[in-house]
Amino acid sequence: MERKNRVLKDYLMENFYRHYRVARMAAKAERVLEELFTAYFNNPKLLPKSVQQKMNGVSSARVVCDYIAGMTDRFALQEHQRMFDPGTQV
Repeated sequence: MERKNRVLKDYLMENFYRHYRVARMAAKAERVLEELFTAYFNNPKLLPKSVQQKMNGVSSARVVCDYIAGMTDRFALQEHQRMFDPGTQV
């Protein structure tokens, strides 16, 4: 039984978790999150007023991280597009 588990784990690791498409998606997601964090951290006025108000006495990095962590994938991608794609309407 243990041998079957090892074979299955090895298969999944090679063909799923380390698949080149998964790696590409992870790299894109990392870039989106880093760019959103940098933009919000360097210019908090890009954040909604309710989020800006949370920065009083709290680390700006923590507030930005919490805001991004609360985003859905779709919203994060839309925000990134609105902020960094010149052809997108704000």
